[in-house]
Amino acid sequence: DYYDDTLLYCLDDGSRLVDGPAGMDEPATAIISTPGSVHTAIDTDADTKVFTSGAFISRKIKRHKIGTTVIATVACVVLTGFAYGVYRLLQKTPPEKAPSASSNMQIQRLTGDGKTRDAEISPDGKFLVYLRTEGGEQSLWIKQIQTNSNITVVKPGEMDRIGGLAFSPDGNFVYFNGGPKTAEAPSVYRVPTLGGTPTKVLTNANSVQFSPDGNQVSFVRFDFATSETAIFVSNADGANERKIASRIGKQFFEETTAWSPDGKMIAGSAGDDSLAPNPEMKVVLISVSDTTQSDLGTTLWFALDDLVWHPSGDSLIIVASDVSAIQTQLWEVSYPAGNNRRLTNNLNGHGSVSITSDGKSIVTGELYSRSAVWVSPDLTPENAKPVMAATADTWGLSWTPDNRIVFASAQTGDSEIWIIDADGANAKPLTNDRNFKSAPVVSPDGRYIVYFSARGGGQLERIDITGGNLLVFNKSVGADNPDISPDGKWILYNAYIDGTSKIMRVLIGGGEPEILTDYRAIEPRYSHDGRSFACFVPNETTQIWTRVAIVPADGGQPIKIFEAPPNTSIGRGPIWTPDDRGITLVLAQGERQNLWLQPVDGGQGKAMTNFDVPGVARRDYSRDGKRIALIRAEGIGNAIMITSFR
Repeated sequence: DYYDDTLLYCLDDGSRLVDGPAGMDEPATAIISTPGSVHTAIDTDADTKVFTSGAFISRKIKRHKIGTTVIATVACVVLTGFAYGVYRLLQKTPPEKAPSASSNMQIQRLTGDGKTRDAEISPDGKFLVYLRTEGGEQSLWIKQIQTNSNITVVKPGEMDRIGGLAFSPDGNFVYFNGGPKTAEAPSVYRVPTLGGTPTKVLTNANSVQFSPDGNQVSFVRFDFATSETAIFVSNADGANERKIASRIGKQFFEETTAWSPDGKMIAGSAGDDSLAPNPEMKVVLISVSDTTQSDLGTTLWFALDDLVWHPSGDSLIIVASDVSAIQTQLWEVSYPAGNNRRLTNNLNGHGSVSITSDGKSIVTGELYSRSAVWVSPDLTPENAKPVMAATADTWGLSWTPDNRIVFASAQTGDSEIWIIDADGANAKPLTNDRNFKSAPVVSPDGRYIVYFSARGGGQLERIDITGGNLLVFNKSVGADNPDISPDGKWILYNAYIDGTSKIMRVLIGGGEPEILTDYRAIEPRYSHDGRSFACFVPNETTQIWTRVAIVPADGGQPIKIFEAPPNTSIGRGPIWTPDDRGITLVLAQGERQNLWLQPVDGGQGKAMTNFDVPGVARRDYSRDGKRIALIRAEGIGNAIMITSFR
């Protein structure tokens, strides 16, 4: 569904794609038409979820086992719009029993205030548990779907870093990742479905899932010292842990598992960085009794973020992407043949999946945002005014020496590189290849633009300021977050080396990259004098990127490390002030995001802004140090339910 008063889309044969315009009380209706077929109307809403820049960064960090608990704060930067329907049928029927396609798939919106960040349906389909963010605090809610009534089970501010929601098989408890607002490792808690005091069940564990009989649970644990991800099985109360599978370095597991209906196998999402930038993710089946492993099918995916076993046992529903790591969809993978059937074609994507015990209803979470470029006449962020309407989403910006602004935006439907005058005039796209792009940075002499591109699975690219002369740099796994040295010689960025994110650099004209850190680090930014760079390093206890390191420009051990606030948002970079005396960070408090100033000398930090919504997503100082530009964004998330999908 896509609703717009100004547009009336048509299919190639002239039939209308949008039956509208709709009135304020009447939703737009997508009409799916194929030659010789009957039109199928699906009524739904435009508020749906997708993964874009912030979520894409989150996914890459989550994939490497660090910073998983800040996903909700990062994922406010995303594409807009909603799916216009589902039109693909079963691609191929295997000899074995296989799920059949349905032309009557229905989509129902379960939350509508835009503040939902994660959701899970109960086994009996009567309840929805969802994470809500409001006023800078997280809370956990239960919704009785039939009556549309809601109650709070974890009050706002009572817990922090909430995620990984799951019902117990009997529906009496909700399990979730979270913790108090203190420095501790990720833990699993449980709370009665109708409310009560959260109780810790597992320490240093992620995403608990129950066996069909409810007697056992599976979960994923990350060993910080060895970079090992392992899948564990224990009793439901956390006793009798045993490791059934593990991977180290380039070989890794995602933080998601699913039990087969007979309780004999656990499905997991496994990856291999040595295959990048080609697809590297696959569904792995692990025997609970003897821990042997096997692959389900032969498909490799760019992203495989969540999965659940259909209660019939003949398939798994997965959240995955066969095109890039940006847009994930719902797929059904038959068991044991491993044939794939795409269930959704949401223009924005999906991020989670759960299913009822009768296999009739799926719930998935969706998130998107709208953002705009704001420019201040001085260095005071509160004085900034919008110079571009928030009609799409924006993923990074950088000033040119002549005070224009380069930014990545989806104004044309795809994230391309644009350039605009500081007053909003003369906006024009510099690229049009339809590959997702983010984090553009302009060279000090104004000749080049370097940015991340999702082309080929992800790489750094360079173009002239006019948009021509594309140069692709030697590919490094997970290369992202580029910056250019003040002398214009080097490109600084982060990439994965043997499964660990490190800081690297490469000559702006190309060549072999150099490794600058032998420790975990992300999002490097040069100081204006070029003598050092700032980057995020993780807190080893909480496993979150909440420490800022100052490192010599040629690399090596940090000169200084200071602790940033616990709600620091990754994906935004530690940006130096024009005088190099401070570093600005983006702090997330629920849906609110504001700037924080941290003195480099280690003094007490302070808030720079107190915006409500839209909050600050990114910022950059002009080359002359006299102005500041912001990207201000509003994230909107809801839960949807899909029925009659087979």
